[in-house]
Amino acid sequence: MTRHLTERQRAEQVIFIDQLAHVVEVGASDPTDAEVRVVLARLAEARRDTIAGLLWSEQQQLSRRVLRADIEAFAPARRVNAPVAGFGLALYCLLRRLIDAAYLVIGDGSPLDQATTTILVSLEDYASRPGAMDRAERDADAIAATLRASGYLQGLDAPTDA
Repeated sequence: MTRHLTERQRAEQVIFIDQLAHVVEVGASDPTDAEVRVVLARLAEARRDTIAGLLWSEQQQLSRRVLRADIEAFAPARRVNAPVAGFGLALYCLLRRLIDAAYLVIGDGSPLDQATTTILVSLEDYASRPGAMDRAERDADAIAATLRASGYLQGLDAPTDA
């Protein structure tokens, strides 16, 4: 049983689940690979769990919110002709911040935990490239700022330069 989520929290979770699914769908060299199918199935399960209990009209409203967030916050980070791994790494950086701040809780062994673990392993090679993590952190900053301006990530402090 999942904990009670507000409409905003539910939207935030679906936003990230959908973005992770995008990374897998676009970034997989072989979309028919068994591991790819398993990761996508786990993300789909996490999404179903997140929207469970919503009426059809509420699901439609949620879908509109998710699409708006995608267009405003995430589309700019998905650069044309840029490796999808770069976008995936930015998502990882932002998710890591949310988890470290206890803003987002991903249950150990949950479908979302299993999917993100597999996705992270697939991003390791790209993350080791010079400048990749710096670019991903900057993209994560931009995504978070746009999400905050749109009413998401409430109570999560903006990063400060040390």
